Amino acid sequence: MKKGLFIVVDSGEGAGKTSQLNRAKETYGDSLVLTREPGGSPYAEEIRALILKSPNASQADAKTLFALFWAARADHLKNTVLPALKAGKTVITDRFDSSTFAYQIIAQGATELKDFFWQMRDFYLGDLKPDLYIYFDIDPVVGLARKHKQGGEELNHFEARQIDFHNRLREGFKEFIAHVPHEVIDASQPMEKVWEDFHAVLEKSFAK
Repeated sequence: MKKGLFIVVDSGEGAGKTSQLNRAKETYGDSLVLTREPGGSPYAEEIRALILKSPNASQADAKTLFALFWAARADHLKNTVLPALKAGKTVITDRFDSSTFAYQIIAQGATELKDFFWQMRDFYLGDLKPDLYIYFDIDPVVGLARKHKQGGEELNHFEARQIDFHNRLREGFKEFIAHVPHEVIDASQPMEKVWEDFHAVLEKSFAK
């Protein structure tokens, strides 16, 4: 495996990316650091709880959440991503700035933040911009049906929103990835076929 790559895996709800990421970790072991956003470092995990679990979180508008995500990301980069890359590890994060763009700016309708987003991206990421974004694409109707079928944890305030929100979310991801190095995987396929496609993309990336 080529060392030091920084890869983002992202999607709308119910695409199964977390299961695929766990399989990647099992496949590549200690040479791969698997992390997530929001969160990924101790302080960023505290911000994650504030964003997703606070009883008042659903009242937060896009501007508030936008600021919280960037604060969490700054700590995540400093304390998890950068040290791993410096140690020669490959880092894969479950969500990153692609989600901030899709969720807050497009799905939550804060398009006035678009230019500011790209400025913040340059300021916070600098030379730490990801090498590749892998987007797991799925029709929101299918993804949400999967999510509800899974049961388990109570849906967070993003997952519980109406279908129009999730349709906008999908368009937001497509708009974002047009600006960055990316691969798209059809996540509506059977899980084993999704893994084959995901594994092939990873192998191609590591071989460069």
